[in-house]
Amino acid sequence: MPKRRDPAAGTSDETFFGLSALHGGPPRVPGRGDLDFSRAVLDQLYRYRPKREAIAYPLWLLTGVFGGHRFYLDRPGTGLLMFFTIGGAGLWWLADVLLIPRMVRKFNEDQARRQFLGQPPRQLAFMPAKGETLPPEPYWAAKRRTRVRLVADAVVMMLAGGSMGAFARGTGVYEPIIAVLALIAITLLGTRWDALSGLPVLRGFDRWAHRLRLFYYTNDPGGAVSLAFRQLLALFALFRRRRRAEARLYLQLGAWFTIIFTVFDLIEAGIGGPGGFDPGSLMVDYVQTFFATYAFAAPIGAVLNKHILLQRSDRVIWVLSAIAVVFILTGVF
Repeated sequence: MPKRRDPAAGTSDETFFGLSALHGGPPRVPGRGDLDFSRAVLDQLYRYRPKREAIAYPLWLLTGVFGGHRFYLDRPGTGLLMFFTIGGAGLWWLADVLLIPRMVRKFNEDQARRQFLGQPPRQLAFMPAKGETLPPEPYWAAKRRTRVRLVADAVVMMLAGGSMGAFARGTGVYEPIIAVLALIAITLLGTRWDALSGLPVLRGFDRWAHRLRLFYYTNDPGGAVSLAFRQLLALFALFRRRRRAEARLYLQLGAWFTIIFTVFDLIEAGIGGPGGFDPGSLMVDYVQTFFATYAFAAPIGAVLNKHILLQRSDRVIWVLSAIAVVFILTGVF
């Protein structure tokens, strides 16, 4: 675990582009989660990473009909359009083989411009600019720390878990449950197990979890009512920049898990022969998987990250997670 300092000792000299390494705050209490906003984490996340054609082209080949390469190139809007039109019936997918070099160049030019102007990199566009510092604790912490709010958030976990289980039982679509369980595991392990950030594949999810946690550090996750109806309130996200950033993070999760599950479905259909392939059913399944992952991951992810950032004891975080899992199973069975 990174060392923590006494807030009375003054400003830490371990900063990254003016962003506090967040070693401040009260001394770490045994049994409490670590925010893991050390310099090492910021150094890993707060970088101006370029995109590469060597990655974009394999993504185009393997996941392009679902917009995978466009999500990689930070074009979620057109990525979603490709996702819902199966790559424009394949025509858009074919055209993109010529457009990838231009999209890569545009992304890298914008990233370089942000670095020159001192703006955050595109993957952390919701973060403060260079020279600003993060407070020793979230500005919303005092308002969200009461025991009554903790009980209300436990109810949110019950509602989200039970609704998700009932949805799976009613539709037969169980993939979103796997995605949300993965979200819970990544959220919990990412704050306690440093080795997660060094493992292939999981490293990408760990970085995503850190971006989500950084988002909630600088943006109030909201109260129980807004959390319980997060998926409905997402309709208004288009009119609020910060809510768009939150929705975008969860849409990334939903899109990647849906792509993974759909690829497995295609492989299974191919193994089963032509009779096992039903394009219409496949389309319905992955639309349901995408929206259900987003709808149920948002309240669960927000509650868990809220209480991690409030430095609740590990026992509280695990109990909240267990409540969600138990009610998912209750809804299913």
